[in-house]
Amino acid sequence: MSKELTMKEVWGTLSKIDVEPFTEKKMNLTYLSWARAWMLTVDKFPDARYEFHDFDGVPYRTYPDGSGEVVTSVTIGNHTRSMALPIMDNRNNSIQNPNSRQVSDNRMRCLVKNLAMGFGLGMSVFAQHDFLPTEEEDKPKKEAKKKVEKKVEKKPEKKSDDWKVDSNTDKAMVFVDGFLSIAKEFSKGGSSAEKREMIASHWKANTKDITFLKKNFSDLHVALAEDIKTIINQEEK
Repeated sequence: MSKELTMKEVWGTLSKIDVEPFTEKKMNLTYLSWARAWMLTVDKFPDARYEFHDFDGVPYRTYPDGSGEVVTSVTIGNHTRSMALPIMDNRNNSIQNPNSRQVSDNRMRCLVKNLAMGFGLGMSVFAQHDFLPTEEEDKPKKEAKKKVEKKVEKKPEKKSDDWKVDSNTDKAMVFVDGFLSIAKEFSKGGSSAEKREMIASHWKANTKDITFLKKNFSDLHVALAEDIKTIINQEEK
């Protein structure tokens, strides 16, 4: 009898793949295309499959304001993870009454998001930009951002080959919000041990960026660490 594939094995395999050689640049942001993401997944797990969900015959779920979201599911072995994504334009703004091309493009974006957050493929790239905070989500970090901006004003911009945050506070904020969004997704499924392990793995996978954040934006680093502790403690209750 063949051994059952565990989520730890799937995550461990896909999260370790270096996707940087396969990424593309669009509007100063780094993307992993759906074709590359799926190719890398099937290379490791040939039986992987995905599904796009319909809602009463409509390829997306509609909200009262006319906007919507697409939903995908990915199955690897006996593990299925589902993911939703708002239908957005190329500036990550929500679209009302989307056309077929916009729905199709966002379904494929959702597939890549599903592979990242559900199974670990390209997580570090995805976290940097795909979870832009809403105005409400951004409020708790306003004070930390103000403190960072004051420090930035007093020292010249540095050149760095590490993750190019340097004096760009907005990028640091996007990284923090993206990191937390992913950690929160981990808290929605699986056992407590699996959740803690995936959050810990997520932190370890981003050690270089987090160290850079701590060195250049200490207030945001502290806020991130506290929020992660809160997420973990909530899960243990």
